[in-house]
Amino acid sequence: MLATGCATGVAAVSAQSAVAAQPAAASSVDYTQAMKSFTADASGDQLAYAVNGELKDVAYKDTPVGRHGKLSIGKAAGFSAPTVLDEHGQPFQLRGASTHGVQWFPQYINRDAFQSLRDEWGINMVRLALYPREGGYLQGSQAKMDAKIEEAVNAANELGMYVILDWHVLNYNPNGDADKAEEFFTRYATKYKNLKNVLYEIDNEPTSTSWYDGSGNDLYTYSKRITKAIRATGNQSVVICGTNTWSQDVDAVAAKPLSADGIGNVAYTLHFYAGTHYDNIKNKLRTALAAGTPVFVSEFGITDASGWGGIDIANANDWMTLLTRNNISYAAWSLCNKGEGASFLKESTSKTSKWTGSELSTSGIWLVNTSRRIQAMVDVVSQSGGSGTGETPTDPTPDPTPDPTPDPTPDPTPSEPTDPTTPTDPTEPSDPQTTTTGLTVEAKVSNDWGMGANVNVTVSNPSDATYKGGWKVEFDLAGTITNLWCGKVVSHTGNHYVVSDACWNASIAPKQSTSFGFGVSKTPTSSALPTNLTVNGIAAGASGDSSKVSGSTDSTKDPNGQKTSDGQKTDSPDTKPADTKPSDGQPSDGQPSDAKPAASALTAEAKVNSNWAVGATVQVVVNNKTDAVHEGGWT
Repeated sequence: MLATGCATGVAAVSAQSAVAAQPAAASSVDYTQAMKSFTADASGDQLAYAVNGELKDVAYKDTPVGRHGKLSIGKAAGFSAPTVLDEHGQPFQLRGASTHGVQWFPQYINRDAFQSLRDEWGINMVRLALYPREGGYLQGSQAKMDAKIEEAVNAANELGMYVILDWHVLNYNPNGDADKAEEFFTRYATKYKNLKNVLYEIDNEPTSTSWYDGSGNDLYTYSKRITKAIRATGNQSVVICGTNTWSQDVDAVAAKPLSADGIGNVAYTLHFYAGTHYDNIKNKLRTALAAGTPVFVSEFGITDASGWGGIDIANANDWMTLLTRNNISYAAWSLCNKGEGASFLKESTSKTSKWTGSELSTSGIWLVNTSRRIQAMVDVVSQSGGSGTGETPTDPTPDPTPDPTPDPTPDPTPSEPTDPTTPTDPTEPSDPQTTTTGLTVEAKVSNDWGMGANVNVTVSNPSDATYKGGWKVEFDLAGTITNLWCGKVVSHTGNHYVVSDACWNASIAPKQSTSFGFGVSKTPTSSALPTNLTVNGIAAGASGDSSKVSGSTDSTKDPNGQKTSDGQKTDSPDTKPADTKPSDGQPSDGQPSDAKPAASALTAEAKVNSNWAVGATVQVVVNNKTDAVHEGGWT
């Protein structure tokens, strides 16, 4: 089957495998023309390329690193911002797959897995998600993760693939662990300074600070410190810096890039999820590129920001068109069988390498179709206009359908559980009674900074029977929702929104609740609190005091999802609000910051949000009952 939609004037050719015998690098002009003419149209339903679980014997000179060598960030004709260049000075796009948290899914870090990605998926780079917290590197898993880093880098080096060491900061200011981060990157920058294929991502999705505010506690300060530590080892590899608000405000970098301090060979992150992030985030990217900011999409997915569902193939293709036309490198989330929409593998897939097409999820199929097509386009340009010669693939018409039968002898079940906190059926199986009525709803503003806010909406089942049948919440809003997690917007007309369950949270156990949240952009004088709030047509407050709209601050609901005891999120791998801003330091209740209550003025309350046969989610609320701001932290 021929790959369709290649660059104007370039014949389309597909290879039997993604790496059979790679042609020489394309000339800069031909490559740029092809990339800027690209329009993504990948399917998530059917593979356009053969994925048979076969590994290929490829000479090192024909591997990605063998052909492109050590990478850098620099200007290339035809692209508005500095971009990834290979060691020949030619523009080059990294097409990557990100692992899930190494502490949770170490089994996918193995040589055969990486080779499967290279040979049949069109992938030339693997990103290692190395969580410092969440039970990760700084919380008990250092030895295991060090071993996996070595295994990953050795495998990538042998296979001629690139690898990113991602310090997977998630929803906090990385300055809090800056000493440990500096130790980590100094160690590994020293160890791998002579390798051509290792890149360093110093913070994944930071929050709670701005890119630059002169405080010495901002992302600029952190990025400068860690990058200089890497350079001090003699390592000149590419460094990837996270940006504020879950790596979405990449447009903020232009006012104070690291180049202002003479630090180069650096790119800045943008993260998106196609089911949630639309023109608001795309415009941030366009603004950053126009300002000359080198951008690297080190994480994205085709689902909504929860990672579970809400797949938007059309928007994912629109995003990929934008990335490719600007030669922006990417890493998709995530290589595992966790059972969420963002996982590349079906939950039933136990193999940790040599996957067949029938074992891939929608996200996996889309990634293969996208990456293989870009690779085929670049290879065709190399064959027709490159400076060298290369073999033409031996079979230009591969079977477009996946292997209908998986390997009869799959690898044994991984030793780590796929995700013990994520049930396949989040209903309460032990309660034979069910109900389809009687839900209540409550909304709270969790953080308001004037131009935007985060809002949490809780749907509760006060009855003695399990609620089944799904739920629908309607409300009016004096602002625009920029991101929503753990639910789906099914209707939006004017200021009226209708949000339904996300399927996995459609059922609610007796006396329990579920929740969704959203980020809203608004004017400083308008309220973020929803009005005319109803659940399944019943108005808030109509069924008793538990149904209400509340203006109190509920800072315990983390937009990244509640954490279970083992650190894994129950509702997302990397859930994040889209255009929301972190607090500027002003207390959300408007109290003066120098008024401090006694620590004993705080109270705590815990409740089970959702309960099923093998797990539950728990929310803990810390309340300040005084009229003054509490400072100094709490335990």
